[in-house]
Amino acid sequence: MELDMFLVEKRWEILKILADRPSSPIELAEKLGTTVSYVSQQLKLLEAMNLIRKEKTGIAEKGKPRSVYSIQNELVYLTLLTKNNSGKKLVYLTPHHRGILNIWLLDDVTLHYPIEKLFWKLENLLGEIEGVFIEQGFVPKVLILSGSKEVKSKVDSIVKTLDKKIGHSYITKSGLSALSVDSLLPIHDPNNILHELKEAQIES
Repeated sequence: MELDMFLVEKRWEILKILADRPSSPIELAEKLGTTVSYVSQQLKLLEAMNLIRKEKTGIAEKGKPRSVYSIQNELVYLTLLTKNNSGKKLVYLTPHHRGILNIWLLDDVTLHYPIEKLFWKLENLLGEIEGVFIEQGFVPKVLILSGSKEVKSKVDSIVKTLDKKIGHSYITKSGLSALSVDSLLPIHDPNNILHELKEAQIES
């Protein structure tokens, strides 16, 4: 079965919720405005397709351990249609894939190549960089979380060589937390800083 045929609206909505945070069938039913039995049926199908996994939290709920579901793997389902080639493929993501795909999510396609080029040229310095994010807006900007003078010097030099200039700035973790996480696309986030900030903003 092709994934795009399998992921009808409600199943896709379930996956989007679970991508944000693990949830129980009751929580999912409340968010979707449907019954727990319907959600449980869809969860079984998603689990059979190896898209989600179930965990017991150990918290008693009506005499039974509470089940929480989360996504099993990070993946992308590619659909290719060009003059000489076509196809569909399920790809399990690596950190590299995630970063490049987030660049591609920018509406301004002319920014894709220069931001990719910047990211590739920073590869040997990633150990000194806590995070690289794109702040979306009318004019997208690359935010670099690093206190390294070498990183700043390198980035400034690279940006000057790009055919299309891109906005960039250096930011601290506290500065990042002041921004809306919904406006940020992670390119390099090895410590899941963005996820931590999102959880903090939900709780506050």
